[in-house]
Parts: sequence; C-alpha cells; structure tokens
Amino acid sequence: MAKKSDEIRPTDGRRNNKRLPKKVVLKDSPTKYPAKMNQAKKNQVKDYSVKAIKKVFGSEEKAMEMLAEQSKESFQHLKLLLEYAYGKAGEQPDEVKKINNAPIINFFGELPQAQEDIIEIDSEDVTDESED
Repeated sequence: MAKKSDEIRPTDGRRNNKRLPKKVVLKDSPTKYPAKMNQAKKNQVKDYSVKAIKKVFGSEEKAMEMLAEQSKESFQHLKLLLEYAYGKAGEQPDEVKKINNAPIINFFGELPQAQEDIIEIDSEDVTDESED
C-alpha cells in the first residue's frame, strides 16, 4: 500500500471545495434596534395588560373605579381617566376619520343637469280659480 502525501488537503472531491474558516458566531444580537411594533404585537400587549388588570384588581371595572378614586387627588389620574373615557384632546373619533372628501372627476365633459319637476303658476290662473 502506497503512503499518501502529507501535503494533499483532504477534500470530498467537489470542485472548488476549499477549507474555509469557521463562520463567526456573534454572542450579542446582530441588530442594534428591536423589531418594529406591528398590529399583532400591539394586540398581544393589550391582552397581557387586560390579564394583569384582572389578576390584580379582579375586573376591569374595579380598576377603573380605583383610577377614578385616585383622580380626586391627582391631576394625572384624572387626565388618564378622561383619556380612557373620551379619547385624547384634539384626536378625532373613528367615525369622523372615515369620511372621504375625495374630489369628483368628470371624464365626460359637462353632463346635462337633471330637470326639476316645477309647476309654473301664473298669477292670472290663481285669481281665476279663487273667483269661482
């Protein structure tokens, strides 16, 4: 049996198969900033907060009652309670936001105006009928 040379690198026979250094594994997260908040995460945070309120206070109503009691002494609690009830100041309700004020574009030129059903009455006709 022939002795193999020590200078031959072991490969598996594939073309351009080289011994590459190992990939660098980062210990920290590869990005600086966390992922952006999407609707699913917002709903998840809302669900967690409702569960925590129910666990601590028993129900959402009791939590709002305690907030109302604290609002007698603190302006910040009063402000928070009013924001829950009526929304933030200057914020439009959802019904107002849905109104679409898009301009109307006429592609046909001038459209004929619809004729209104108008009954013309002359002053002579009125006087004749009243004399009868």
